[in-house]
Amino acid sequence: MPNAPHTLSVGQISLTVFDDGHFDLPLEYFSGLSGDLTQRLSAPLTIGANLWLIDTASRRVLVDTGSGQALRQMFSATGQALEAVSGEAITDIVLTHMHADHLGGLLGGGFSGVRVHVSKPEWEFWTQAGLADAVPEEQRPMIEMVQAVAASFADRVVTHEGAADLAEGLTLVPLPGHTPGHTGLRLRSGGEELLIVGDAVISGQVHFADPDTGYALDSDAAAAAATRRALLADAAQSGTPIAATHLPFPGLGRVEAEGDAWRFVPL
Repeated sequence: MPNAPHTLSVGQISLTVFDDGHFDLPLEYFSGLSGDLTQRLSAPLTIGANLWLIDTASRRVLVDTGSGQALRQMFSATGQALEAVSGEAITDIVLTHMHADHLGGLLGGGFSGVRVHVSKPEWEFWTQAGLADAVPEEQRPMIEMVQAVAASFADRVVTHEGAADLAEGLTLVPLPGHTPGHTGLRLRSGGEELLIVGDAVISGQVHFADPDTGYALDSDAAAAAATRRALLADAAQSGTPIAATHLPFPGLGRVEAEGDAWRFVPL
């Protein structure tokens, strides 16, 4: 059973975190693990799956839709939040990126009529003609599924470039590397702030101790590592809380410097 939703306030903005289940990953998903880290980790490595619902003065913004039914055959403990978030009166959806565990809730026409916000580089990459033919054969079914879901909401997608202002204290923040247009979302209200970082950080056990450790689904490993380092350094210096998709529910906390690395302190 998923955890009950967790709610907190960022100034006048209300943020609710939904538990979409978890993924059990082989350690082989993480490349370049140090010997010390490898000894501390047990296989499989479990990561969470969090979604966020933002209430502003006039909108209810869902950040990512979870995996829905898209990954149930491979990861049976995922897609657990779909029923709960589908029952909410959503006005907008923000996709941090277009991997299946973030847009799977849109499979089969979910959230019909709702505006979907996504970065322009992300949208252009995943919807390009010939993409399925350009990847290894084992990846083609997933690419074809993502493109079919994208086509189902293409008439209501809103694309953005760079640090786009979505109004009411919401700002897109480019966090490239995991995917070509991977994006976070900054919430700012009443002198308070929180940054949703999506998949810029994957494992709390790995990436705070060593942000240079590669992750199998990062499209550009060097860019992803650079983004993680800059993000963690900035969060530690500013004290701004972060929220990450794959940290253990509810995935909310502060970053503290620890020597040449960092550690995550849950709120």
